[in-house]
Amino acid sequence: MASQRFAVRSVAIIGAGSSGLAAARYFAGQGVYERIVVYERRPEVGGIWNHTFQATPQNPVPQVSPYFPPDAPVQVHPGKGSDGPATPEFPTAMYDSLYVNIPHPLMGYTDMPIADFYKAAHPGKPLLIYPTRQTIQEYLVSCSQGVRHLIRFGTNVDDIRLLQQPSQENDGTAVDSWEIHTTDTGDNSTSVETFDAVIVAHGHYETTFVPAIAKIDEFHKAHPGVISHSKRYRNTEQFKGKRVIVVGNSASGLDIASQINEVSERPIFLSVHTPTAEEALARFTEVEEVPEIKEFLIEERGVRLADGRVVRDVDAVVFCTGFLFSLPFLEKEKPAEGKKTPEGLSPMLTTGRRIHRLYDDMVHIDHPTLAFLSLPIKVIPYPLAQAQSAILARVWANTLALPSKEEMEAWEREAEKVRGPAFHVWESGEDGSYINATYKRIMEGDNAASRAGKEPPRWDGRLLWMRKITPMGKGKFEDMGRTATTLEELGFVYDPTAADASADSKQEHSGATP
Repeated sequence: MASQRFAVRSVAIIGAGSSGLAAARYFAGQGVYERIVVYERRPEVGGIWNHTFQATPQNPVPQVSPYFPPDAPVQVHPGKGSDGPATPEFPTAMYDSLYVNIPHPLMGYTDMPIADFYKAAHPGKPLLIYPTRQTIQEYLVSCSQGVRHLIRFGTNVDDIRLLQQPSQENDGTAVDSWEIHTTDTGDNSTSVETFDAVIVAHGHYETTFVPAIAKIDEFHKAHPGVISHSKRYRNTEQFKGKRVIVVGNSASGLDIASQINEVSERPIFLSVHTPTAEEALARFTEVEEVPEIKEFLIEERGVRLADGRVVRDVDAVVFCTGFLFSLPFLEKEKPAEGKKTPEGLSPMLTTGRRIHRLYDDMVHIDHPTLAFLSLPIKVIPYPLAQAQSAILARVWANTLALPSKEEMEAWEREAEKVRGPAFHVWESGEDGSYINATYKRIMEGDNAASRAGKEPPRWDGRLLWMRKITPMGKGKFEDMGRTATTLEELGFVYDPTAADASADSKQEHSGATP
C-alpha cells in the first residue's frame, strides 16, 4: 500500500510548555511550513513550570472523570499603588520548593544544554545537578526566544473541530482540516482559524484524579478542606502541627510528604498501594507507612485502612494520586455509547487513563494530521518531545512515511496487549531507545530526504548511563543537603568501559516500521 501523502502548510500547536516549544522549533526548522501558530493561554511560556503562587480554589472530591471541566482562571489584582485591571491567572500543579528529579545534562534539550544557559544568565554561580523549578522556567523562557513570534499569548483554545473537504483528486476521499476556536483571556474576544494539522502539547497535569473511596464525598461535605489533591499544594504553612495522611508514594508524593513531615505532627502517615523503598523512607524524620484507605469515617474525622486499622482526628489528607488525560477542547461532552463525538472523532478518552486511537503514542490513526506530544509517563520529556517533533515535522513534509492505517491499528492492538491499562507508562530506558532509534532512522537511514530539517536528539553512552542512575542520584542529592553540582559529588562516576552505551533500540517503540 502506498504511503499517505500530506498537503500540510499550516500547523497549530496547543501549548507553549516544553513540548510545544520543541514542536515550534522543529517545525520552524523544517523550512516548508507557511504558517505555524502556538496557542498559549498564559502570558509566558513554560507550561507547568510557569509557577503560580496561588493555587486553584477548585477542589473536586472525588474526581474520576476525564471530562471534568478545566479549572477557571483566578483573577489576580495588581499590587498596591497600581490602578490596572485584574488579570486572569491559570494556576499550575507546581509547588513553591521543588528540585527537579532529573540531572540537568539529561533533562534539557540536547542542542541547548541547561548548563550553557545558566552560565550565561548567572555567571560565576554554581548550577545544582538537580536544579530548582526557577532555573527550569528561566531556561524555557530562554529557549523560546527564537520562536516567540509564533506564540499567541493569552489565548485559550476552546474548541477544535474536524473539517473534511472533498479531495482535489475527485476520488471520493476527504481531506482533513482543523478549525481552532479561541478566546482572548484579556478582553474575551473570540476568533476562528483553520489549519491543515494540529499538535496537542498541553500536558497532562490539569485534570486531577481523586479515587471514589467509600464515603469520601460525605466526608468532604462534612469536613471541607481536609481532603485535597497535590495540585493545590504550595508549601507547608497550613500543615504545621497537623495530623496528616499523604496518599501515594510516587516522586511527587514522597517529595510533598517529606516537606510536610518537617512541620506536621509526627509520625506523618504515608498511605500506599505498594511498599516504598527503604532508602526513601529513611529520609523522613518520622513516618508510618500504612495500607490504602478503604473508607472515610465522618464522625471520627478519620479513615479505615485496608488492614482494618482506624486513624482518627485527621487534619489533612493529601492525595498525590496523579492526573487523568483530558481533552477539553476535543471532547467537550462525554459521547453517548456507540456514537461519535461532536467533532467527528471516535471517543479518545473513555476512563482518562490513556488516549485511544493513537499510533506510536502520538499520531491519530484515523486522522493523522492530529498528533500528540509527550503523552508517555516516566520518561525524560524534553528530548523525547524533540524526537517526536522531528518525526512529525518530516512526516507532514512527506520526507518520512507513516505506516498504513492497518499497520498502525495493528501496532495499537499489540501495544494494548503488552502494556495493559497503564498504556502510556513506558518501561525504564525505553525513552533512550526511542530517542536513538529516531536519530538512526532519520540521520543514518536509506532515506536521504529525511535528513533535511532540524537534527533530532541523540543520547551518547554517558547520557544513557545517566538515565539509569537518575532515581538513585536524586535520593543522594536529597540526603546530602541539595547542594551537589555534579553526579561525582554524589558518588556516581561514569565508566564508559563498563556502561551499556548501545545506541540501538527496539523497532516496535520507534514507530520505524516501513
